[in-house]
Amino acid sequence: MYSNDPAVMDDNRAKSVLDSHFSMTLGCTVADLHRPGWTIVPTRDESDPGALLFGQRTLLSLLVPGPPAKDAESGELDHGDSGVAKIAAELRSPLAAVLGTYSPSGLFSADGQQVLRGLMRTLVPESGPNPEEGISRIYYVTRAGYTPYFGEWQEWIEPLDEFGENEPSALRLLARYSGGVYVVRHAGDIAGYAGILTHSPRVAEISVRTAALELRGHALGRAVVSRATKAVFAADRVPIYRYGPANIAAARVAASLGYRFYADAMTFTAQL
Repeated sequence: MYSNDPAVMDDNRAKSVLDSHFSMTLGCTVADLHRPGWTIVPTRDESDPGALLFGQRTLLSLLVPGPPAKDAESGELDHGDSGVAKIAAELRSPLAAVLGTYSPSGLFSADGQQVLRGLMRTLVPESGPNPEEGISRIYYVTRAGYTPYFGEWQEWIEPLDEFGENEPSALRLLARYSGGVYVVRHAGDIAGYAGILTHSPRVAEISVRTAALELRGHALGRAVVSRATKAVFAADRVPIYRYGPANIAAARVAASLGYRFYADAMTFTAQL
């Protein structure tokens, strides 16, 4: 495959957009994301969206980019050995010692996670994430790599209209997802949805939920994520989709639609 292959060029463009987005989010350079070893940057509470909007201060934010796995369902990811750690000033010294012991890929291993969580509980007992949350894996898809859903749910998917909705559940979704929400209704209720969070003029994140238990495992999540992905492309943004390593259903959705691995991430926060 040559470097001027359209699919390769499309993938390189998407990675470049994501590198720029996450470097701005973390307060580092694009080169820092791919520099071997850890790059440490300080947190800035005055410009922290979590602090400004939700009263949550970022104590530690980790991003470890890596090459994509063979597919999104792969349990083992071959990281590049580079990562960025955004650390609150008062935690820099003890956390720097851990980062000096573990490489970026090593810190995301089971042993590294156990050590990191234990240290954070000691330093800041009230810090998150909760044990069931932890690592989030960030995936992206390009136009060339996208495999759309075709199936029975297509005719049931509808966008929520902020001017036509009066149900509290629909209005809550519209308030949360600035880029739009695509839903399937069952017996008059929203059975499943994919919401779009617009992070920047170039990047949007898709979140999905199948609320109706009896419809889980029937491709509903895949259908609404596929529709939301099309909407993100139409807005000329790169879609990202994140989930935990143990979320097998989300991994299957990502793999079926052509999403590729971009990075592992983890954030610890505390209430202001």
